[in-house]
Amino acid sequence: MKQPISRGSLATPQARAHTYRQETDSGRRAFGLTLKGGINALLLLYVFTAIFPPIWMIYSSLKTSAEFARSTFALPGSLYLENYARIFQKGVIYRAYFNSLFASTISIILIVLFSFLAAYFLARYRFPGRNLIYLLFMFGVLVPIYALLVPVFLTFSRIGMLNNQFTIIPPMVAFALSSSIFLIESYIHSIPVELEEAAFIDGSGLPTSLRLIIFPMCMPIVATVIILNCLATWNEFAFPLVLLRNPQLKTIPLWLNTFKGEYSTDYTGQMAALVMASLPVILLYLVFHRKIIHGMTSGAVKG
Repeated sequence: MKQPISRGSLATPQARAHTYRQETDSGRRAFGLTLKGGINALLLLYVFTAIFPPIWMIYSSLKTSAEFARSTFALPGSLYLENYARIFQKGVIYRAYFNSLFASTISIILIVLFSFLAAYFLARYRFPGRNLIYLLFMFGVLVPIYALLVPVFLTFSRIGMLNNQFTIIPPMVAFALSSSIFLIESYIHSIPVELEEAAFIDGSGLPTSLRLIIFPMCMPIVATVIILNCLATWNEFAFPLVLLRNPQLKTIPLWLNTFKGEYSTDYTGQMAALVMASLPVILLYLVFHRKIIHGMTSGAVKG
């Protein structure tokens, strides 16, 4: 008895190839969706790890010490504002804010000025010793801050620069110059030289060209440098700890350390102090975060 001929046996090679391609495409789409779902899950987990700590810090600052001791991650039963009241009653926060604001402002002005000038000449001119200077700045990125704390302390003590309002500004500026120069120098490469040549033909000198043409065009990367160094100088702890002994000169990071005693720590008070210390930096980042992204990507891609 003859067996019935299946429909598949009559299919042409072209039809079988078409069916195979469809099955392969379906498998690829399923794999792509699975891979995309896994990547999104990892990104969501990363976002959670980045967002949860500040949220936990904020609601922990509104708990009593007993509530914090009972459960570290539980929400507060009621809003306890006494932690913030104690911070402002002491009045030390005002002096610490002024010290940090003074040091950060002066440091950022000097960082922007020196790094912009150095980056421009490194980007536009070829002169003897240029490569050596570039390597020295690169070396500044590689050297850790803590390796130079003792030499800086000994140098400052010999020249009488300890315990004054300007003590921590030179080291903060020096350690921020290397990275700032690299960012601005890579961005200046993206600016056409023809703009400066046209300005020189019209009678503009180098200072005028830098002030009216190059610097305004570098504002995205300059804003990035300002914000990144504002975060770094505001949170600087090592140099103020080593170079400052006068309690009146304590910056915000040193002031936060006063909530920790020899045998106990005021955790809820410290959380409230951390909120107050982080508030200016968080607000600054929320306002200028687009500048950071635009400046970093422009300097990386165009440079």
